[in-house]
Amino acid sequence: MERENGDRQIYLAGGPLVAVLLGVALVPLRGFTTASNFTFLFMALTILVAELGGRAAAVATALCSALSLDFFLTRPYLRLSIADKHDLIAFLGLTVCGLITAAVGSQRGARARSLRASRQQLDLVHVGLEQLERGLATDLGLTRVIDASRRVLPLAAAVVRDTPGNLLAATERAHGMPVPAQSLGLDALAAPAAPDRSGQPLPQEGARLALVAGGRQVGWLDVWGDERRASVDSRRALADVARLLALILAGPGEGVTAGTAAGLPESASRE
Repeated sequence: MERENGDRQIYLAGGPLVAVLLGVALVPLRGFTTASNFTFLFMALTILVAELGGRAAAVATALCSALSLDFFLTRPYLRLSIADKHDLIAFLGLTVCGLITAAVGSQRGARARSLRASRQQLDLVHVGLEQLERGLATDLGLTRVIDASRRVLPLAAAVVRDTPGNLLAATERAHGMPVPAQSLGLDALAAPAAPDRSGQPLPQEGARLALVAGGRQVGWLDVWGDERRASVDSRRALADVARLLALILAGPGEGVTAGTAAGLPESASRE
């Protein structure tokens, strides 16, 4: 996610710069055709930036493309004024179409990012189920799940403790962090009251999730959020991770199987 935000900043600065450079590069050709014929190149640039850099970068690129077309490719040259009405139509058309392209293209990019996040969260649950199926050592299974959680979810660190508070597993940034004072219920976490799906970040001061399996508490999951917003889907994924960790901690003695973890009836799991 941090890398994705960095890429957006690059396109926010790079898109308008490329629009200016494109106008400069087309200067030798402005005597051979009208300015309206150059608008397609600027439109293609805006579409590309909208796909890769998001809405803000696309809007900035669309506006700079229109200004670049005006300044370098329409008469009078090197001035922000337009003498020919046909060039004015080309300028206005590029501006409007560029802004529409920015809006539509950025929405498609947002949907693609949401789908990518959903797939990562599904893979995270798969990692937890895989640890249950393999029957690995408890500490190894717990470590693999919380490490995968920190990579996928908006978490800075995570720790698993047993009921008395002994440390069982921790991510690399969690060692030495104090026990959080705040507790969160899994139901409240999975269904936040906030109507905004982008949600608020998870508590950076930390929060505790009770790990319950077979009707009894088997441990704690302590998590610390980072600066990223926690969507409804990511909160639900974190709640599912807590349930999987509880099953790993409980072990086979609790009579809870990977089938029930996936939501199947116990009889269907035995079949």
